Amino acid sequence: MLRQIIKAYRTHAVMVEVEKNTREMFRLAKNIYTASSMALLEQKDVEFDLYARDREINQLVVDIRKKIVEHLAISGSNNVAGELVLVKVVNDIERVGDYSKNLLDLANLLPEPLTEGCYYGRLLAIFPKVEAFFALSESALFDGAEDAAKTVIDGHLAIVDDCKDLLLSLIQDPKLHSHEAIAFALTARYYKRVSSHLKNVASTAVNPYSHIGYMPPGMKQDGGDPVD
Repeated sequence: MLRQIIKAYRTHAVMVEVEKNTREMFRLAKNIYTASSMALLEQKDVEFDLYARDREINQLVVDIRKKIVEHLAISGSNNVAGELVLVKVVNDIERVGDYSKNLLDLANLLPEPLTEGCYYGRLLAIFPKVEAFFALSESALFDGAEDAAKTVIDGHLAIVDDCKDLLLSLIQDPKLHSHEAIAFALTARYYKRVSSHLKNVASTAVNPYSHIGYMPPGMKQDGGDPVD
C-alpha cells in the first residue's frame, strides 16, 4: 500500500517537495548521528555546526507539515492515512536528530574521554549497526522495501537486547566509576532510541498505519514507547 501511495504522490509537485525535504532530514540526521558518535567514542572534532543542522531539521518538519496541509487542501485527497504516515515519519526523524545531538552533549560534559574496555567496545559495535539503519529505513519508506524494513526491525530487536545486557552489566560492576557508568548507560540509551525511531520509519513498509512504530503482529515487541 505504501509503495502505491508514494507513487501517486510523485504526480503532485507539492508532494515531490515533501519527499525531497524528508530525504534531506534523513541526510542531516545521519550526519549528526555519525559526527556526535565520533566525538564521543573517538574524540574527533565536529567539523560543522551540528546544532545549526538540528535547527534545519526542525524547520524542515514545519515546512513538510505546511506542504502536507496544502496538498490536502488543493487535491481534495481522501487518502488521509498517507498524509498521517508522512507526519508520523518526520516526527520520528526529528527525534533521531535530537537523540543524536544528545551524544555530542554528553561528549562535551565528560570530564575525560570514554576509555577502551569491554563497555566501550560494546558501544563501538552498536554504532555502525544503527548507522546502517538510516539508508535502510529511507528505502523502506520511499521504495516500500519490505526486506529493508525487516532488516531494521530485526536489527533493532538485537540492539535492544545488547543495550539491556550492557545496562545489567553496568549495574553489577562495583569497580566502575560513577561518571563512567552514567556515560555508558546514557550512550546505550541514546543508541537504542535512535534505533527505535528508525525502526518506526522502517515499519511503514510492512505495517498498516494503526501499527506504525510497533512490531508486525506476531513478532516479539521491543517493550519501548514508539513515540518516546
